Amino acid sequence: MESPVIARWTTDEVSPTQRFDYYADALGSAMVPMQVSSHAPATFRSEMEVADLGAMSVIGQRGSAHRCYTEPSDLDRKSERTFHIVTNLASPWDLTHRGRIRLSAGDAVLVDTEFTHSIEMESDYQVVNIKFSESWLRQWVPVPGALVARRIPADSGWGRALTSFAAQLSPKFVVHSPLPRSVIVDHVGALLALIASEVASSPDSRPVRGYTAMHERIKDLMIQRCAEPSLAAEDIATSLSVSTRTVHRCLAEFGGTFGASLISARVDLATRMLESPLFRRLTIAEVGRRAGFVDASHFSRVVRARSGALPSEIRASRLSASADRSDEAPL
Repeated sequence: MESPVIARWTTDEVSPTQRFDYYADALGSAMVPMQVSSHAPATFRSEMEVADLGAMSVIGQRGSAHRCYTEPSDLDRKSERTFHIVTNLASPWDLTHRGRIRLSAGDAVLVDTEFTHSIEMESDYQVVNIKFSESWLRQWVPVPGALVARRIPADSGWGRALTSFAAQLSPKFVVHSPLPRSVIVDHVGALLALIASEVASSPDSRPVRGYTAMHERIKDLMIQRCAEPSLAAEDIATSLSVSTRTVHRCLAEFGGTFGASLISARVDLATRMLESPLFRRLTIAEVGRRAGFVDASHFSRVVRARSGALPSEIRASRLSASADRSDEAPL
C-alpha cells in the first residue's frame, strides 16, 4: 500500500500580518473552518503536519500561545461532522465546548465539530490531534455524546493508555510505522471503547453537561413554540444560533427526533387545555388548532395513540372528576 503524503503548513511562509488568516485557512483545510486570534499577534507562529490514513488522520501542531475557535457561521461552512481527540503535550490549556474545562499537559478530550468550541493555548504548545468520521467513531462508541467534552486524564484508568499512545503518534511515525496502518486505527478505536465503558460504569454516567443543557434548551423552546403550525427544526436552530444539524444531533443523542418531540409537546399542551375548565368553551377542533394541529382528525388520532383516549373522552373525564369533587364538598 502506498504511503500517504504528509501535508505541511507553517506561518514562517508568510508575513506576520498574514499569519492569522494563513493559519485559519490551514485549519479549515485540515479540520473545520475556524478563526484564530492572539494577544501577541506580532510574534504569533504555528506549524502543522497532517497524515491522512483514510479512516483517521493524525495532525501534529506546535507553536505559540493563541486562541482558535468556531462560531455558528463556521459550522454552517463545514463539509462533514468529524470528531477529534486533542491532547497538548507541552502545557495546560482551556477548552470551551458544551461547557468550560481545564486540561493539564498530557490530558486528552474528544471534540465534536457539530458544536462550537474554543481552544485557548496560554503558552507554547505541542498538540496531537487525531481526526475521524462520525461513522467510524460510532463503530466503537455508539453514543459519542458520552465522551464529548469530557476530560480524559493522562494519569488514571484507560485514559492513561490512550494519552500515552496518542503522545507517540505523529504524521511521520504513522506514515513510516512498521505496523499496518489499520492496526493503529483499530487500536485508537479500541481504547476509546474501553474509556466509554469506563465512563458508563462510573457514578457520573449522565450525558455531559453541555449536551444536557442544549437538549433542555431545545425542548423548552419547542414547548414554548409548539402551537406554531409550521414550526421546524430550522426555527429552533435560528433561535439558539446553532445549525439545524446540531438540533437533530442533540435530540438523537437522547434517543429522540425533532418530529416526535414536537408531537409530544403539542399533545401535552392540548391535554392541559382539555383538562382545564378555562378552555371548556372551546371546541375540540379549536383546542387542537391552538396546540398546533392543523387537521382535527389527525389531532384526535395522535391523542388517542398517545394517551389511549380521544380528546373528547379526556375532557369528559376531567369534567366528571371536577363535578364529583364539587358534590363531595361540605356544605
